[in-house]
Amino acid sequence: MNIFLVIYVTQIFLCENSVENIKKQQLILLKSQLQRVYDKSTFYHEKFANAGFSPSDLKNLEDLSKVPLTSREELEKNFERVLATPRSEIATIRMSSGTTGSPLKVAHTTRDIEMIADASARRLKYLGATSRDVVQITSAYGLWQGAWSMHWGAEKVGACVLPVGPADTERQILLIKQFGTTILYAATNYHFRILEVAKSIGEDLSKYNLKLAICVAEKPTLNQINLLKKECGYEKVVSDYGATEYPGFSVNCSNNSGLHHIWPDYYLVETVDPETHELLEEGEKGELVITSLQREAFPLIRYLSRDLTTYFGYKECQCGLCAATISADIDREDYMTKIRGVTVFPSHVEFLLSKFSGMTGKAQIIVDKRTPAHEALLRVESSYPIRQDSKALKEEILTEMKTRIGIKFNEIEFLSQGQLESKFKKVIVIF
Repeated sequence: MNIFLVIYVTQIFLCENSVENIKKQQLILLKSQLQRVYDKSTFYHEKFANAGFSPSDLKNLEDLSKVPLTSREELEKNFERVLATPRSEIATIRMSSGTTGSPLKVAHTTRDIEMIADASARRLKYLGATSRDVVQITSAYGLWQGAWSMHWGAEKVGACVLPVGPADTERQILLIKQFGTTILYAATNYHFRILEVAKSIGEDLSKYNLKLAICVAEKPTLNQINLLKKECGYEKVVSDYGATEYPGFSVNCSNNSGLHHIWPDYYLVETVDPETHELLEEGEKGELVITSLQREAFPLIRYLSRDLTTYFGYKECQCGLCAATISADIDREDYMTKIRGVTVFPSHVEFLLSKFSGMTGKAQIIVDKRTPAHEALLRVESSYPIRQDSKALKEEILTEMKTRIGIKFNEIEFLSQGQLESKFKKVIVIF
């Protein structure tokens, strides 16, 4: 059965649906959203008018390409003018973590919050969560959105929520043990920090009740997924993708960890060439463009996310969902680089490294453009000590990179686990 979840304020309805019907419903939502922002948002009204676009010009989903793109910089500079609701109707304001550039402010109405909670709840239900679960959240609350989205969703499922935040790691372990935590929400690297500390104090996490690990900040590699399952007893280890600008965006496919399904009643997505902004065909990797379909306070219309991924269109997946699907291998546009004319994505390098035993999947690319041949160094992290003069392994990795992505790295440097921090620069270019 293909499942399509339709939201009416706080109610989630499960119904059989087809790609054709989903697109019909999306067109209705899109027309309504474009007319609404044209009428209520000064920013979008002027943007549409300057591009010669009127909401009445939209006859089908393909006509969305006529709508001008929106950049993060525009939203940063025009917070008040983007708003499509009166200030009196804003229930909360969130801010991005500012990993690139300055933080972005995002506003939500009460209904926006309800929809975020519903989207997060359906994600948890899809992953098997019930009212019997205990959800422990280790991420910071404050102005950031991630922890709040998970909190609201878990409450809506009826689960018990432990809003621990960034506490001492031994305390996190104590709470896992004391309250029988079944779902742990944490940054990917912090899941491994918890495992490391647990071992150091003689605690075996596999003997606890843990069943679902939700990894945020970065996608875990296949080796990392298998390690967490083995050492902690998890039944499922999934990655979480979204942002403060688009919370409740997607869910990691339960049948294929390399895919994310996007909730089709919330968001409509496209991909464009990151340099020319030309619309790309399905199956091509490009910059993800996001349009919110029901957002009230701070709508996104053809928003350039700066995230690079592959869009596969609408899929009737074996997992039971019928939705738009993207690759879970997602790069920041800022990380993409060219080496001797070849475009290189860190996620591709990390994927190839994950095939080698002992590799954590973390890697850093350093390109020295001061040299005539633009020499490139690949720094890779390993879960066990590797001699720097290990020629056989180096040659094996170099050959794999050359064969699969067309780049011959000049050197490989092995690092011990933890040497690359959680928010390290994946690409460094020296001029």
